[in-house]
Amino acid sequence: MRQRAAPMTRSLSLYLDVIRPLAALFVLLSHISQPHISGQLKALSNAGSQAVVVFFVLSGFVIAHVCATKETTLRAYAIARAARIYSVALPAVLLTLSLDILGEQIQPAAYPQAYQPFTPFLVIRSILFLGEQWGAHRYPGSNSAYWSLGFEVWYYVAFGAFLFSGCLAAIAVLLFIGPKVAVMFPLWLLGVAVYRLCDRWKMASPLSWVCLIGPLCLAGAYEMIRPFYVQPFMPLSVDRMPSLAQDYFIACMFSIHLVGFASLSATFAPALERYSRPIRWIAGATFSVYLIHLPIMCFLVALGRGALPVAGLVALTLLLCFVFAEFTERKKHIWTRVLGRMMPEGFGHRRGV
Repeated sequence: MRQRAAPMTRSLSLYLDVIRPLAALFVLLSHISQPHISGQLKALSNAGSQAVVVFFVLSGFVIAHVCATKETTLRAYAIARAARIYSVALPAVLLTLSLDILGEQIQPAAYPQAYQPFTPFLVIRSILFLGEQWGAHRYPGSNSAYWSLGFEVWYYVAFGAFLFSGCLAAIAVLLFIGPKVAVMFPLWLLGVAVYRLCDRWKMASPLSWVCLIGPLCLAGAYEMIRPFYVQPFMPLSVDRMPSLAQDYFIACMFSIHLVGFASLSATFAPALERYSRPIRWIAGATFSVYLIHLPIMCFLVALGRGALPVAGLVALTLLLCFVFAEFTERKKHIWTRVLGRMMPEGFGHRRGV
């Protein structure tokens, strides 16, 4: 029934590049339903939070892969993670500030009550990703999607601390960032576990199809009857437990789905390979779409004074996000070179784990 399997085949890599922009699109569409944007597409209003859970699992999977194949020293790991995050996050904060200033002057009503005015302290928290530390919920201006970096960046740090310094270092990182973030860390680690499972075993075809399709059906059925919804960035409390259970459920369903696809990746290889170039190109702007779409949408709503149709708002937002990606995400190699020059050779060695 079981045999050794390559964990990251080209077809699996392409499939991840299909999922990533789709998840970012669901986040974007979930924000369309906000009253200050359009108030439409309310059926998708909760999809954004679940897409972030998918991102957490994907992130753990990919980081497990790069740590096993490329980023085998602390220096390589730190440079790659910092280049990935800061190549988009810093320009996103600057663009958010610029668009918010202009947009508020044009149409203040386009900016929600949840808008958080820029202050020097808020900027510092944003660039250090401390917006979700313990009970805080701070993000730059209109860019409320920025909250998830206060989780994911610290998962990078905690996982790197574990790899290169041991368990106590990882625990110290989680204690520093607080229980609200730490309690979601196992969702990210599910991605690591899925990678290691795929690295060791390949399931028989019938079970693979069950794992591929079954979780999608279960998650879809649950969405139709789901009785409540709480944002994952809410402080950890008894009231948060049902929402946390939902997050774990979505993460488990997606993890099982990923295991199924990994076993069947060769089946889908021809179709994915046929469209590999557009898949890679679109996926190359995923982080930008996720991180800058809200400030762009708020600005476009202010500029059009609410007259822009939803389809036009989505299309124009995506276009501007892809333009933003050309100067940020797709220039990550420049950040890698600069950070590589700043960080001395021989910095850090991998601890055997």
